[in-house]
Amino acid sequence: MTVETIESTSRTAEEVIRRIGPGIAAIAQRITDRIFAEIPIYSTGAVATPADVLESVTSNVQDAFDRLAGRKFDLASAVKTGRVRAQQGLPLADLLTSFRMGYDEAWGAIIRAARTAPAIPAEEVVDLSRNWFHLHNLVGDTLIHAYREEAQHLLLTRERERAALVNVLLSSDIGLATVVEVAEKLRLPVEGVFVVVAAATGLGQDPIPRVDSNLSAIDVSSVWHLTQDALVGVLSLENASRMRPVLDVLGRHASGPVGVSPVFAPLRRAAWALGLARIVLRRNTNAAGTGTVEQFRDNPMNVLVASAPDAAQETSRTILGGLLALPPDRRDLLLETFTAWIESGGSAQATGELLTCHPNTIRHRLRRIELATGRSLTRPGDVAELVAASHAWTQLPPQSWA
Repeated sequence: MTVETIESTSRTAEEVIRRIGPGIAAIAQRITDRIFAEIPIYSTGAVATPADVLESVTSNVQDAFDRLAGRKFDLASAVKTGRVRAQQGLPLADLLTSFRMGYDEAWGAIIRAARTAPAIPAEEVVDLSRNWFHLHNLVGDTLIHAYREEAQHLLLTRERERAALVNVLLSSDIGLATVVEVAEKLRLPVEGVFVVVAAATGLGQDPIPRVDSNLSAIDVSSVWHLTQDALVGVLSLENASRMRPVLDVLGRHASGPVGVSPVFAPLRRAAWALGLARIVLRRNTNAAGTGTVEQFRDNPMNVLVASAPDAAQETSRTILGGLLALPPDRRDLLLETFTAWIESGGSAQATGELLTCHPNTIRHRLRRIELATGRSLTRPGDVAELVAASHAWTQLPPQSWA
């Protein structure tokens, strides 16, 4: 819209505005009354007080008339209104509704003033309406741009703050008072049922897009923090029975391997749980396929191994001895047999049924384990050492054994 276009109707605009005169205050009041009567969020007091809105509306009406008369061309007031309303949390749709109300009421006042004797010629009012329409669009576009720009800035700021709070929650040296404060800001319960998730990621890439909304759909709240090598999150479950749906959601949407901690409580143990989730993630990273989700098996031996992984690895190398030197397929077969034998109560017959092979085959494999490790499966102490070593082998990441 050019200056010449405004100048062509400036005389008409000046005359209309002169006739309105002190009536600008009444126009602003009518707009304000409509805003509070027709837009519910205003009546709650969540955005601004009537006095604040009236002041803003009065300023914007005066600015609109000044632009129509060619006295002013800057759009600072529209920019300010857009930014302030974004900061106050007013939905953009409601802001635009109030904006349209304002221009509607002001144009009604212009028409009434133009009809006051002596009436302004109709063709001049038509030309004025064209400029009013253009100004309406110009200011509206400015308002939208300022609102969206500020809303984006606020969103990024809140995300940074949220990520920082999650990082604090997952720190190992956090105190109870800090946990309570952080939990309140993140809207998490301090006491409840939780799990921690760690998902592998490329630099700056989200490995589980829209995971928070997908979890919300199954009534699981979550908070997330994207680090250099993983997306980590704390999930608040209504109860432990929600774990299966959670794993299903992660499995459907993850683009890479995911490690999940055991269910735990209270929230203060989040850092401990993250350590277990990361152990599973590292072990899971080399698994075939994508989107593999694995949860840390929650039993005392696994937790003991995970609590001191370096010591567990060093001790297990000594215990397993020559077993680790065997070809991978042979080694894994013998360890699988040993685990099944333990779970079957030391019965070759039950182990054979579990693995669908002859009991003598089981006995032969167990003998190979004894020869490779130098341990006897008839001595409880040796069996206990082998159990601990096998747990370390299955729970700790394979690459860390190199």
